[in-house]
Amino acid sequence: MPPEMVERGEGPWKARSARTLPDRAGGGLHVRPGHHPRVPLVPKCDCFVVVGEPSGDAYGAAVVKRLLAANPNLVVAAMGGEALREAGAEIEQGIDGLAVMGLFPVLKRLPEFIELGKRMKAIIRARRPKVVLTIDYPGFNFRLVKGLKDLRHAGTRFVHVVAPQVWAWRPRRAKRYAQGFDRLLCFFPFEPPFFVRHGGCAEFVGHPLVDLVDEDLDVARALARRGDGERLLLLAPGSREREVATLLPVMDAAVRRVLPILRRTGPVRVVIAKSPNLSHALYRGVTDFPAVDGGYRGLCAGAHLGVIASGTATLEAALLGLPLCICYRGDPVSARLVMNLIKTKHVGLPNIVHGRRVVPELIQDELTEERLAARIVGLWDGPRRDDVVATLAQTRALLGGGGAMDRIAEAVVAEIERGQRRADTMDSHAHAPSPAPLG
Repeated sequence: MPPEMVERGEGPWKARSARTLPDRAGGGLHVRPGHHPRVPLVPKCDCFVVVGEPSGDAYGAAVVKRLLAANPNLVVAAMGGEALREAGAEIEQGIDGLAVMGLFPVLKRLPEFIELGKRMKAIIRARRPKVVLTIDYPGFNFRLVKGLKDLRHAGTRFVHVVAPQVWAWRPRRAKRYAQGFDRLLCFFPFEPPFFVRHGGCAEFVGHPLVDLVDEDLDVARALARRGDGERLLLLAPGSREREVATLLPVMDAAVRRVLPILRRTGPVRVVIAKSPNLSHALYRGVTDFPAVDGGYRGLCAGAHLGVIASGTATLEAALLGLPLCICYRGDPVSARLVMNLIKTKHVGLPNIVHGRRVVPELIQDELTEERLAARIVGLWDGPRRDDVVATLAQTRALLGGGGAMDRIAEAVVAEIERGQRRADTMDSHAHAPSPAPLG
């Protein structure tokens, strides 16, 4: 392309007309309201991926790897983290510090998120992608896509992965999502009907955790083999500082209460699954049980029982066949609001997937040292444990049996091709000769 075309912002190059930052790939929220620096020229892209948390970064990276393996000439840009960068995406905005939970923490940072949304809309408009792929992070992503209707009218396709949990709370969101996206890719088999009934295109692709767990399973089992008959009790108090500070003291007290009972049938070792993002001092201030940094799936594969904070970690444990007790205690005000809105009988993902209470849940005020101790003893041995193990063995099949990442990548490729066809059609109409005047 001639340099003068690049200088004017022609061809596949277009100058951003947005407020932006000197460090386009910087992490966290650094947007300065009212700041309008000179913006660089950027190329168009085939796909723009938007994530806000490490889990979405991992899912996005897996999809991008598959896209680029199939077609190395694709250009993928992203708001994402290190995983997406390593997969080959051009990072326009980092995500450090964006994972915020609870009503009040979100409200406190609302002006920052609003500024970030304005910045990302401008960047995406500048890059004119054929497909915008948003992954989870529903509050931010829905508002972002809603503000990009002009791109949708111009032919850009909008695909969302991880449908919002309208089956759990705020079901009226289903209509907005059905109409706001061209395609919704759902992780749970019971989700698509909620959106299809409102005219949306929604499909069950399976849960990516099945693929991710399968990839790690052989290594996890090898690491977990023990020949001394020692049973491992795994405590996983979550990945956020507030979760660990709230849940670990209760877990520690309950385990100390029951250890003499558990050791009647043989040696027991207690291990804590430490989040890599948190300091050892946080754990040491509560307990002297060893905290293992990383290797969560290996710990699950080798454990006899897990006491695990509610969230995706419980589903990973279920896929690995680990009997578990699900615990959670959050911010009282936020939790009260959510519990009043929630529409499901269960909170834990394994129970939601199976449609019944397979493993015990202790949520909010139900979580006490005494109750947790009783659940641990009840699942340690006996027919109740056997029933749980047999039921959890069916989890993998219920979540699609694997291949979710391949199906997501195939859907994105199909939408890129559809977007390209529409762009070609619009270009041909734009360059068609005007009809000759009559007479």
